[in-house]
Amino acid sequence: MKISARIDRLIEELEKRKQKPEHVIMGKKIATEWLIEMSRQGLIELNASRKFRFSHRGVPVIVCESEILEVVPNARHLLE
Repeated sequence: MKISARIDRLIEELEKRKQKPEHVIMGKKIATEWLIEMSRQGLIELNASRKFRFSHRGVPVIVCESEILEVVPNARHLLE
């Protein structure tokens, strides 16, 4: 399954629970694969501009060291 499709599915699950997605958190390896996938589809251009702020459907993407792919709501919803 494509990474963007997995992210879309996670976002839809949050929206079904009436929670707004705040961030997409993904590991470094997954982020690299996602960037390649997006550039092949022509949705993003990787050039020498060195811009390292990415988003998926308007939701900011955070890249971390671990191998994770998660869409998280506001922390207020997680603490309830």
